[in-house]
Amino acid sequence: MKFDTSGEAHEFIENVFARVGARNQAILGRAALFLALGEGVPIEFKPKDAKGVTLNDEQVVGDELRDLVRAALNHRAGLTLDEGGYRQEFRRHFEFGCQRLRQMWAESGNDQARFVSTLLKLTGGDLGLGGGVRPQMQAMPVVEKEVKLKVLTDAPDWSVNGPGTNNGLLVISGQPGSGKSQLALDLLAQLTNFGVRFVFFDMKGELEDDPRSPQQRKNRTKFLEQTGARYVRLIQQDLPINPLFRHPNPTQNAQIAYEIASLIRCFAPQLGAKQERNICDCYQRLAAPDFPSLVLELENSGATGVDLAIAQKIDRFNLFASAQTAISPEQWLNSSMVIDFKEFGTDSDTKALAVALILNFLIKKMSQQLAVKNDVQPIRMVLFVDEAHLLLPKENKAGLLSSLARQGRSWGFPVWMASQDADKFLTTGTNETNFADLAECGVHFSPQTLTPADQKLILGGTIHQKFKKAEAALRLQSKLITGAARQFWKDGGK
Repeated sequence: MKFDTSGEAHEFIENVFARVGARNQAILGRAALFLALGEGVPIEFKPKDAKGVTLNDEQVVGDELRDLVRAALNHRAGLTLDEGGYRQEFRRHFEFGCQRLRQMWAESGNDQARFVSTLLKLTGGDLGLGGGVRPQMQAMPVVEKEVKLKVLTDAPDWSVNGPGTNNGLLVISGQPGSGKSQLALDLLAQLTNFGVRFVFFDMKGELEDDPRSPQQRKNRTKFLEQTGARYVRLIQQDLPINPLFRHPNPTQNAQIAYEIASLIRCFAPQLGAKQERNICDCYQRLAAPDFPSLVLELENSGATGVDLAIAQKIDRFNLFASAQTAISPEQWLNSSMVIDFKEFGTDSDTKALAVALILNFLIKKMSQQLAVKNDVQPIRMVLFVDEAHLLLPKENKAGLLSSLARQGRSWGFPVWMASQDADKFLTTGTNETNFADLAECGVHFSPQTLTPADQKLILGGTIHQKFKKAEAALRLQSKLITGAARQFWKDGGK
């Protein structure tokens, strides 16, 4: 059943839901409806207008609560409502609840804690029968014990977060078929044994369901079952998050707009300064930024070039949720996840932009320091970017991963990176970073592709022996060791 909200109700929910800790706009709408059902609506109350947005009752209450809400409305009306009566009463209760929430928000002085405290007292602490507004977002589980992983079969374990470690950064390099990917899967499986979750940005479809490769399918099934990771193939499926967001402070929102526009330009070689500025200006005009609304605003601005084309591509690929349907990052990251980008084919720029938008979103939303306990840095989740060179070569691209590499560990988000060529971890420009030297742990399967000078920069020494498949050079806290690397197909993360 569809109904139209008033302009005031739409504006209130859109502006306030994130500030009070609601997972999405629907939750605050549900709180308004249930508040009105609990208090009752005056007979003389009528909604002011229908100039807001069109909603479906399922968006507000969910399919599982629709019959319960209908029964409650019948009880309030004192009769069994037909469809027209149900629509009318649903809208009246929704609008009256929004009006009451606006009053409470004003009386609380726009203070989150006071508003939520008042609301919880009125509702007895249950705003959504299993999911509602909370004073704070539900915290992600944190692993506070030391995590030690086996990298080479006969080498010392690597402590990701224990005493003496600086950043938890891992880099892996190796040519196709060298054993790089199997080591990556084994390390992720080992993480699961410690209760640590991960997001694996699978740029080339390492874990796709390939019917032509029985062994690959067997490894895939084993990995997903063992780690409990969700698998998402982008373009075929979307992500339930919205990487665009608005800050209530106009100055800070302007900064966010500039950063998003600059990020888009990094992965759009044909995008000029004027088009970047237009993206920024359009972004700032959006009350609830998401890609559909950004596309519409760009079209209204008269854009016809690369700026519009890039936003349209992200929107048409349906990669992300809208502002209305998006969930919080805490809710999204409730389990390990594999995000497969192979459907993008050779469109490396869009692939890299999608990864950058996700990483930027996590940095902005979840960059809170976690205190060290007993010389151990707590971990929320490991972020592993395959084919990381797509985000590294240019200085503006390197800045995003450089920030994560240096600070992610203190936020509980160690970052791991893999690339075919080890020299790709050497970046230049404003954000110049030698990721291989910065890393606590570096594993390199193909050192023969490096010059002696680059071997010293990346490995801290030179390798003269020829490696067999799955043999690698391990640089572990400045010590160089060689030997057989772990492989998931054989070792299984055990």
